[in-house]
Amino acid sequence: MTTPLDAALLDVRKAYRLLADYQQRILELLAFIRTELGAVHYHQHFRNKPPRSLNGLELDNSGGARLLPFNDVSVLWLRYNGQDDPANQHRAGDLLIDVWVCSDSGNGVDEKPILSPEQSHSELRIYFFLCDGDAQENTNWYYQVWNGTGYPPFGSVAPCDSNPGYRVYGEALELTDLSGETAAREAIKALRARASAQLGYTI
Repeated sequence: MTTPLDAALLDVRKAYRLLADYQQRILELLAFIRTELGAVHYHQHFRNKPPRSLNGLELDNSGGARLLPFNDVSVLWLRYNGQDDPANQHRAGDLLIDVWVCSDSGNGVDEKPILSPEQSHSELRIYFFLCDGDAQENTNWYYQVWNGTGYPPFGSVAPCDSNPGYRVYGEALELTDLSGETAAREAIKALRARASAQLGYTI
């Protein structure tokens, strides 16, 4: 006889496998986009950091969610001009590209309102951080530029708060618009055109 708990645990097993398949597809999509943009992997930032220990985690109402670190991760890529140390030595036109995997936009991250799954979105938030001129001193992309800059509203350009020689532009792309190679290529092509127009530089 199947009990309600048996049925619930079956759903959990299915959910784990579905989540693993979804995350694999996202990894493949990220690799495809990185290639389309001519960038290389640089770093990653986990907003939902996994706990160092499980001790006492049952007392944290968000304990279960903290064990889902791939949700709200930013992958950071570089596109540069051939210098030996692109993370710290920047030339005009160098880019740091931040792709924020936002699988559930209504999950309350960054103190945003919590929305129902039906009201939420699954999207990639893509930001282009552009170096406007050759940097005279070593500047670290992650610690000094990315980490010191707030995201601008989608579709607008803003100076990087801590480094006036850099600007950032970003948009959110729905995952449903990236569902196949052709669709993803066209969506990224259109994004590059809009970003290029806004930044005044060919992305």
